[in-house]
Parts: sequence; structure tokens; C-alpha cells
Amino acid sequence: MSVVPALNRHPLLVFFGLAYVLSWWPALFTNGGLFPFGPLLAAVMITFVAGGKTGLRSWWNTVTRWRGGAIWYTAAIGLPVTMNLTAACLAVLLGAPSPPAEQIAQWPHVFLVFALYFVALGPLGEEPGWRGLAMPKLQHQYNSPVVASLALGVGVAVWHLPLVVGGQVPAITLVAIIAAQIIYTWLANQVDGRVLIVMIAHAAQGGLAGEYFGPMFTGAAATLETRLLVAIHCGVAGAIVVWTGHGLSHRRRPSRSSGHLGLAARAGE
Repeated sequence: MSVVPALNRHPLLVFFGLAYVLSWWPALFTNGGLFPFGPLLAAVMITFVAGGKTGLRSWWNTVTRWRGGAIWYTAAIGLPVTMNLTAACLAVLLGAPSPPAEQIAQWPHVFLVFALYFVALGPLGEEPGWRGLAMPKLQHQYNSPVVASLALGVGVAVWHLPLVVGGQVPAITLVAIIAAQIIYTWLANQVDGRVLIVMIAHAAQGGLAGEYFGPMFTGAAATLETRLLVAIHCGVAGAIVVWTGHGLSHRRRPSRSSGHLGLAARAGE
């Protein structure tokens, strides 16, 4: 049986299954370890099988292409930092010990961490698959940015399960991961669905903010800060939906192909 017809019938099922398999194998030998480039490799393999070198080149262009005002790319960095800062401040106000001054003074290091995190971990390893391949197909399937974002969020949360099973991250973090997809879609829609802005926001959350504010708290204080951050993610995502509606500020334009709608069409141009 040819692989291409199977991909045409169940592309999302094949993609997520392959992404999980490629990423989860280290968990067999480590305490919940993940290979972060599984979604990227799955997207490359599926795109190449379905479209050859031409399809692969077109897909990669949608991942790396810059479009839109610098203000939105600034927001992609500023919003995660603000959410983490808010969670940290609230945790202290609610009784968590204040971080020591020397730990706060380490903020210049986060810029190097941001760059390393962008290249070596989640943004480059995940988003070309989640946003470059899965999201356009989900958007076409549901024709709703909110529903597509939630569906993608579930898929991304499942991908992180080995980290939860291994005790590396608390289970409640999966809720924030799902909520974050709505925030990312909203940001992406401001720049015609470009994947790069989501990669930047992901790096800002994990490398710029998470690696700076997270280590400031331990024990019960860390649990409190994590729960606050999850609540803030849900609150921001909910506020965006209320403010923009199910379109998440999506600007529809005539599609060049009836096979792509909304975010999928704009992401592929």
C-alpha cells in the first residue's frame, strides 16, 4: 500500500503518531526524557513524502518567513515575560519567600539562554511541526482558530506526558500548554499566520522567562508560582477569546485554493 494515500486520508493521525514515537523513545532509558526534535522530523518526513523537495522547500519557507510589524514580534517576547513576572510577584505577595538579590541580578544571562533554548529545544524542534504542519490542517478541518488551537493544544499536551510521568513537570502545566495555543494563534494571526512569531513566543516563555523566574522558587513556593502561572495563561487566553471572538482577530482574505482556509491559506503563501 502506498504511503501517500495513507497520508492524504489521515495526515494528522500520521503526523502526531510519528512525532510521539520520534520524541518519546528517550523515555525508555531516562526518567521521562524527550527528544525535542520529534515534531520537526515528523513534519520533514511527511512533507517530503507528500510533496518531495518542492513541498519541503515551500513548507520551510512558511516556517522561517518574516511578515508583519515589529510590534507583534515584540509582543511575542513581552507577553510571556509579563505573565511570568506577574506570577512571580503574586507568589511573593501570597507568602512565597522573596528571591535573593543575587538571583535577580542574573537577568542578563537570560538572553543567552533565550538563544540556546530557541535553537536547541522546543521552538525549533516543535513549532515547525505543530504550527507549520498540524495547525493549517486543523484550521481547515474545524474552520475555527479557537477550536483548532484547543485541538492542537491537546496534541501538544499529550506530547509532554513523559515529562509529567517522569516527575519533571507538574501535571497542571499541561493546562497552561493548551491555553498557550490560543495565545500563540492570536499572535500568529496578527502576522498572517507566520510560524516564526510562535517560535519566538515559545522561546520567550521557556528560555527567557521560564528559565529565569522558575528557579527563583522551590518546594511549596514553586508549586504556588506554577499554579499562578497556569491561571494567568488561562486568564489571558480567555480574555483574548472574549475580546476577539472565535476568529482570534483572524483576517480572512480570498483563498487561492479551496483546499485551504483561513490560517492554513495565509501560512502557506
